[in-house]
This record gives sequence, structure tokens and C-alpha cells, in this order.
Amino acid sequence: MNNKLAGLMFPAFTILTLSVLSFLGLFGEGDVNKSFFIFGLYLIFPFVFLVQGIACAINHINPFIALLISYISFGVIMLPFFHYFAWGLSLYYLIAWLIGYFGIWMVRKRKETKNAKAQ
Repeated sequence: MNNKLAGLMFPAFTILTLSVLSFLGLFGEGDVNKSFFIFGLYLIFPFVFLVQGIACAINHINPFIALLISYISFGVIMLPFFHYFAWGLSLYYLIAWLIGYFGIWMVRKRKETKNAKAQ
């Protein structure tokens, strides 16, 4: 149960935490704070979506619910500020999630095929 909850909430928690800390200016003043937020947009958030895709595949979490929770948190934080730019980033995050999910899915299918052939 804890693994499923963590798989569902990990990106949402990370997105909300990083955004709130950046908006409050806790990473520094001016450009330092902005650069850390941009670093999160391009590297941390896609990595978090990749990890969520892997967690969904491993723990058999409903992928639609997981993505819905993540995109709601992303939308709450990003859409008021970036408008169309946020839609491009959301596609980038979806691709990272799909790589994680289907990467693990293919590894599982390959193992199942090898085990079936061995028996």
C-alpha cells in the first residue's frame, strides 16, 4: 500500500515542494532562485515523472490515476504562469513517464518470455 501511495504522490509532492520553495525565495535571491526553478523544470520534474512511470509499472499502479494526480499538481503550479509553454513541458514530462513505464513493462515481458521458454 505504501509503495502505491508513494508512486502516486511522488511527482505531485516534488513539484509542489520545489515550486513553493522557489516562489518563497528559499533557494536564494534573484537569479539563483530562478535558475534553480528552471533546473527543476527541465531536469528534476522529468526525472520525477520517469521514476513515477517505473513505480507504476513495478507496483501495478493505475497509470491514468497516477498521471492525473501529477498533471493536476503541475497545472496548479505552472499554468497560471507559463500558459502555452507549460503545455510543451507537460508533453516532455509525459514522454519521460512513458519511457519509464514501458521500459519496465518490456523488461517484464522479456523475463516472462524467457521463463516460459525455459519451462
